[in-house]
Amino acid sequence: MTFGEKLQKLRKQMGISQEQLASQLNVSRQAVSKWELNNSLPDMENIIMLSKLFHVSTDYLLLDVSENTGIDFAAPENRLAEGRGTNDSSAPDGDTSGKIPEHQIQPRRNIHNTVMLISGAILLGLGCLGNIIFFVLSTMILVPVTKQRILPDGSVQYYGGGNVLGYSFFGFIEKYRLQALFFLFILCILAGLSTIIWVKKKTMDTA
Repeated sequence: MTFGEKLQKLRKQMGISQEQLASQLNVSRQAVSKWELNNSLPDMENIIMLSKLFHVSTDYLLLDVSENTGIDFAAPENRLAEGRGTNDSSAPDGDTSGKIPEHQIQPRRNIHNTVMLISGAILLGLGCLGNIIFFVLSTMILVPVTKQRILPDGSVQYYGGGNVLGYSFFGFIEKYRLQALFFLFILCILAGLSTIIWVKKKTMDTA
Protein backbone atom coordinates (compact mmCIF):
# COMPACT_ATOMS: atom_id res chain seq x y z
CA MET A 1 0.00 0.00 0.00
CA THR A 2 1.40 3.38 -1.03
CA PHE A 3 1.67 6.42 1.20
CA GLY A 4 -1.24 8.09 -0.59
CA GLU A 5 -3.46 5.03 -0.18
CA LYS A 6 -2.63 4.82 3.53
CA LEU A 7 -3.31 8.51 4.03
CA GLN A 8 -6.64 8.35 2.22
CA LYS A 9 -7.68 5.25 4.17
CA LEU A 10 -6.77 6.80 7.54
CA ARG A 11 -8.52 10.05 6.67
CA LYS A 12 -11.72 8.31 5.64
CA GLN A 13 -11.65 6.04 8.69
CA MET A 14 -11.48 9.11 10.88
CA GLY A 15 -14.35 10.63 8.93
CA ILE A 16 -12.73 13.92 7.96
CA SER A 17 -12.48 15.64 4.60
CA GLN A 18 -9.37 16.76 2.78
CA GLU A 19 -10.19 20.34 3.76
CA GLN A 20 -10.37 19.42 7.46
CA LEU A 21 -7.09 17.52 7.30
CA ALA A 22 -5.46 20.40 5.46
CA SER A 23 -6.68 22.79 8.16
CA GLN A 24 -5.13 20.61 10.85
CA LEU A 25 -1.76 20.70 9.08
CA ASN A 26 -1.95 24.33 7.92
CA VAL A 27 -1.56 23.30 4.28
CA SER A 28 -3.82 23.64 1.24
CA ARG A 29 -6.42 21.08 0.24
CA GLN A 30 -4.58 20.69 -3.06
CA ALA A 31 -1.47 19.58 -1.15
CA VAL A 32 -3.45 16.85 0.64
CA SER A 33 -4.97 15.79 -2.67
CA LYS A 34 -1.49 15.48 -4.25
CA TRP A 35 -0.32 13.37 -1.31
CA GLU A 36 -3.23 10.98 -1.68
CA LEU A 37 -2.65 10.74 -5.42
CA ASN A 38 1.06 10.04 -4.78
CA ASN A 39 2.00 13.06 -6.86
CA SER A 40 4.10 14.40 -3.97
CA LEU A 41 5.14 13.61 -0.43
CA PRO A 42 4.76 15.87 2.63
CA ASP A 43 7.86 17.14 4.38
CA MET A 44 9.10 15.50 7.57
CA GLU A 45 7.28 17.96 9.83
CA ASN A 46 3.95 17.08 8.24
CA ILE A 47 4.81 13.37 8.31
CA ILE A 48 5.27 13.63 12.07
CA MET A 49 2.04 15.59 12.45
CA LEU A 50 0.17 12.97 10.43
CA SER A 51 1.58 10.16 12.58
CA LYS A 52 0.38 11.95 15.73
CA LEU A 53 -3.00 12.82 14.25
CA PHE A 54 -3.73 9.24 13.18
CA HIS A 55 -1.84 7.55 16.04
CA VAL A 56 0.46 5.62 13.73
CA SER A 57 4.21 5.54 13.38
CA THR A 58 6.13 7.35 10.67
CA ASP A 59 7.43 3.95 9.54
CA TYR A 60 3.87 2.84 8.87
CA LEU A 61 3.25 5.91 6.73
CA LEU A 62 6.49 5.76 4.76
CA LEU A 63 7.33 2.05 4.65
CA ASP A 64 5.45 -1.03 3.55
CA VAL A 65 4.51 -2.18 7.06
CA SER A 66 1.21 -2.94 8.74
CA GLU A 67 0.19 -1.38 12.03
CA ASN A 68 -2.84 -1.23 14.28
CA THR A 69 -3.72 2.43 14.23
CA GLY A 70 -5.71 2.39 17.45
CA ILE A 71 -7.78 5.41 16.38
CA ASP A 72 -11.00 6.28 18.12
CA PHE A 73 -13.25 6.77 15.07
CA ALA A 74 -16.39 7.08 17.20
CA ALA A 75 -15.83 10.77 17.86
CA PRO A 76 -13.60 12.28 15.14
CA GLU A 77 -14.84 15.78 15.92
CA ASN A 78 -13.15 15.54 19.32
CA ARG A 79 -9.85 14.76 17.63
CA LEU A 80 -10.20 17.80 15.42
CA ALA A 81 -11.03 20.06 18.38
CA GLU A 82 -7.90 19.02 20.26
CA GLY A 83 -5.55 20.65 17.76
CA ARG A 84 -1.94 19.93 17.05
CA GLY A 85 -0.28 20.00 20.44
CA THR A 86 -2.50 17.55 22.30
CA ASN A 87 -1.58 14.28 20.57
CA ASP A 88 1.89 13.84 21.97
CA SER A 89 2.82 10.24 21.27
CA SER A 90 5.77 10.58 23.63
CA ALA A 91 3.48 10.67 26.68
CA PRO A 92 3.62 7.39 28.64
CA ASP A 93 0.63 5.06 28.45
CA GLY A 94 -1.19 7.48 26.14
CA ASP A 95 -1.35 10.22 28.76
CA THR A 96 -1.99 13.50 26.93
CA SER A 97 -2.78 15.60 29.97
CA GLY A 98 0.54 17.45 29.77
CA LYS A 99 1.37 16.66 33.38
CA ILE A 100 4.81 15.35 34.32
CA PRO A 101 4.51 11.73 35.53
CA GLU A 102 5.17 11.12 39.20
CA HIS A 103 8.05 8.74 38.43
CA GLN A 104 9.81 11.67 36.75
CA ILE A 105 8.97 14.21 39.46
CA GLN A 106 10.25 12.11 42.37
CA PRO A 107 13.91 11.87 41.20
CA ARG A 108 13.97 15.64 40.60
CA ARG A 109 12.55 16.22 44.08
CA ASN A 110 15.18 13.93 45.59
CA ILE A 111 17.99 15.72 43.77
CA HIS A 112 16.67 19.11 44.92
CA ASN A 113 16.47 17.93 48.53
CA THR A 114 19.98 16.51 48.36
CA VAL A 115 21.38 19.77 46.99
CA MET A 116 19.60 21.76 49.70
CA LEU A 117 20.86 19.37 52.39
CA ILE A 118 24.44 19.67 51.15
CA SER A 119 24.13 23.48 50.99
CA GLY A 120 22.85 23.56 54.57
CA ALA A 121 25.68 21.33 55.74
CA ILE A 122 28.25 23.56 54.02
CA LEU A 123 26.82 26.70 55.63
CA LEU A 124 26.73 25.05 59.05
CA GLY A 125 30.27 23.77 58.68
CA LEU A 126 31.58 27.13 57.48
CA GLY A 127 30.02 28.99 60.39
CA CYS A 128 31.29 26.51 62.98
CA LEU A 129 34.79 26.42 61.46
CA GLY A 130 35.08 30.21 61.45
CA ASN A 131 34.11 30.55 65.10
CA ILE A 132 36.36 27.64 66.11
CA ILE A 133 39.29 29.40 64.45
CA PHE A 134 38.46 32.61 66.33
CA PHE A 135 38.24 30.67 69.60
CA VAL A 136 41.60 28.96 69.08
CA LEU A 137 43.29 32.23 68.18
CA SER A 138 41.78 33.92 71.25
CA THR A 139 43.50 31.34 73.47
CA MET A 140 46.86 32.06 71.86
CA ILE A 141 46.96 35.85 71.49
CA LEU A 142 47.02 38.23 74.45
CA VAL A 143 44.61 41.13 74.26
CA PRO A 144 43.67 43.93 76.66
CA VAL A 145 41.08 42.65 79.10
CA THR A 146 38.97 44.09 81.86
CA LYS A 147 39.16 42.26 85.19
CA GLN A 148 37.36 42.65 88.46
CA ARG A 149 38.28 42.30 92.10
CA ILE A 150 36.36 42.34 95.32
CA LEU A 151 37.33 45.12 97.72
CA PRO A 152 37.33 44.58 101.51
CA ASP A 153 34.07 46.42 101.81
CA GLY A 154 32.46 43.93 99.41
CA SER A 155 32.23 46.27 96.42
CA VAL A 156 33.46 45.25 92.98
CA GLN A 157 36.23 47.14 91.26
CA TYR A 158 36.97 46.81 87.56
CA TYR A 159 40.45 47.44 86.26
CA GLY A 160 42.50 46.87 83.12
CA GLY A 161 41.33 47.41 79.57
CA GLY A 162 44.65 48.78 78.38
CA ASN A 163 47.68 47.77 80.33
CA VAL A 164 46.26 44.46 81.57
CA LEU A 165 46.53 41.59 79.09
CA GLY A 166 44.82 38.27 79.04
CA TYR A 167 43.00 35.76 76.91
CA SER A 168 39.44 36.63 75.94
CA PHE A 169 37.31 35.48 73.02
CA PHE A 170 35.24 38.64 72.77
CA GLY A 171 38.27 40.77 73.63
CA PHE A 172 40.07 39.19 70.67
CA ILE A 173 37.06 39.85 68.39
CA GLU A 174 36.89 43.48 69.54
CA LYS A 175 40.63 44.20 69.33
CA TYR A 176 40.96 43.00 65.75
CA ARG A 177 37.54 44.31 64.70
CA LEU A 178 36.19 40.93 63.67
CA GLN A 179 32.61 41.63 64.71
CA ALA A 180 31.29 41.53 61.14
CA LEU A 181 32.91 38.16 60.41
CA PHE A 182 31.77 36.80 63.77
CA PHE A 183 28.13 37.67 63.07
CA LEU A 184 28.47 36.40 59.49
CA PHE A 185 29.59 33.03 60.81
CA ILE A 186 26.68 33.04 63.26
CA LEU A 187 24.28 33.69 60.36
CA CYS A 188 25.85 30.81 58.42
CA ILE A 189 25.23 28.49 61.37
CA LEU A 190 21.60 29.59 61.69
CA ALA A 191 20.97 29.37 57.93
CA GLY A 192 22.59 25.94 57.73
CA LEU A 193 20.58 24.57 60.65
CA SER A 194 17.34 26.02 59.26
CA THR A 195 17.97 24.49 55.82
CA ILE A 196 18.77 21.05 57.22
CA ILE A 197 15.70 21.07 59.48
CA TRP A 198 13.49 22.24 56.59
CA VAL A 199 14.76 19.48 54.26
CA LYS A 200 14.35 16.81 56.94
CA LYS A 201 10.80 17.94 57.66
CA LYS A 202 9.92 18.07 53.96
CA THR A 203 11.34 14.58 53.43
CA MET A 204 9.29 13.20 56.31
CA ASP A 205 6.12 14.87 55.02
CA THR A 206 6.51 13.36 51.54
CA ALA A 207 7.60 9.93 52.78
